[in-house]
Amino acid sequence: MMKKVQVYRNLHRTEEDGTHVYSVRNDKGIVEDHVTEITLSRPILRVGPKGNQRVRDEKRKNVHAYIQGMRMKESLIDDYGTGIELCEWQKITYNPYKHKSFVLVKDESVAVREAWFVEIRRDGVWAYLPEPSTTGTMYRKTS
Repeated sequence: MMKKVQVYRNLHRTEEDGTHVYSVRNDKGIVEDHVTEITLSRPILRVGPKGNQRVRDEKRKNVHAYIQGMRMKESLIDDYGTGIELCEWQKITYNPYKHKSFVLVKDESVAVREAWFVEIRRDGVWAYLPEPSTTGTMYRKTS
């Protein structure tokens, strides 16, 4: 059974090899897990504008961005039976000193606010984003 969660990068924990650790909050706001990998269905990528501004003003990170979606049991990137080609996954990032939203790594002028799936993995955060002509709102150029 899938359940709605919010996932954010834990600013105080990393693995010994430097891998980022992510905190997983349930729908009541309680942290129920810490993971290095997780898959979310129908995620919404949120950035709090006040928190973003506070990072820029204070030059100190705080938790103000997260990905909210339905937690899935298994990876989709590694499941070749899904029909999703590896090349259809796009790496995304968020740097509060440079961006006001999550963006594509290959084109940081493209904001990503939702996707069909997001996978947080040891090699980064990946989103399955259909072509904008079929959805219209999943991602768009920032001004």
